[in-house]
Amino acid sequence: MIEKYVSSERLAAYMSYARGDKWVAVRLYERNTEISEALYGVIQALEVTLRNAIHRCLSKALGSDQWYETFSLEESERNAVDEAKTKVMERPAPLTPGRIVAELKLGFWVRLFSHAYDKTLWVPYLREIFPLKLNNSRTLIHGRLMDLKTLRNRIAHHDRITCGKRDPEKDYAAIMDTIGWINKSMRDWVLSTNCFRERFDKRLPKKTKPVAEPATVSPAK
Repeated sequence: MIEKYVSSERLAAYMSYARGDKWVAVRLYERNTEISEALYGVIQALEVTLRNAIHRCLSKALGSDQWYETFSLEESERNAVDEAKTKVMERPAPLTPGRIVAELKLGFWVRLFSHAYDKTLWVPYLREIFPLKLNNSRTLIHGRLMDLKTLRNRIAHHDRITCGKRDPEKDYAAIMDTIGWINKSMRDWVLSTNCFRERFDKRLPKKTKPVAEPATVSPAK
């Protein structure tokens, strides 16, 4: 019954990892969901920390909390800002910098660390967000953020992050490390409030006899 609604295609990778044992495959699928939930909350903390650090940095450097209006953004980022404004006004809600910043997606913030903004944003401004040892490592930071954005998207689309090429434990460490690059106190707070470690360390339950599906009741004639 579970396979019917989850789909055999989605369970296929878990079945392979479980060597054909459907009970184990379903437990692995459930574990993927639990770990995805735990990681999503940590990624949320990273996204909020990153965007607010950038917003604060550029507001101060460019002399306005509407820096996205005066700075010469690339077309894709300009379109993202326009889309964010539209979404805020559709609520409807006042068009404040805080609301626009919150509406911009993670991809927008990650692209600000791309090569296109190396001379205009990274060198004069954004490098200050990170500790001195990373001041000359835009490509490292951009690569890390790109990888974590991919992880975020996989989780958001209910894709598999376990039983495959990704290592959730390393992903968790990378997220926490990146938050710490920006602010150690924020990292410590997220470390003390998330449930990833507890869920990741939980063992799979012992195999038990599966519950039989309820019999179909024929309608009364």
